[in-house]
Amino acid sequence: MRVGILGGTFDPIHLGHLVLAQEASWQLRLDRLLFIPAGTPWRKAGRRVSEAHHRLEMVRLAVADREDWALSTVEVERSG
Repeated sequence: MRVGILGGTFDPIHLGHLVLAQEASWQLRLDRLLFIPAGTPWRKAGRRVSEAHHRLEMVRLAVADREDWALSTVEVERSG
């Protein structure tokens, strides 16, 4: 099985993320693509970022219609 990972803050998830995901899925012939929102995005330190549960829900809605795309909560669930 070919699995890809797309991580980011996704604040908000937008068309650019989805186009990138579609192209990666197609060109790399992925069977599955995991979207992994950052728990505490270190690159956004000092900037306002939406709460993790809101970002998770945005991604969940964005991938809902694709059986080959899934949301992973691993980064939000871990500490740090």
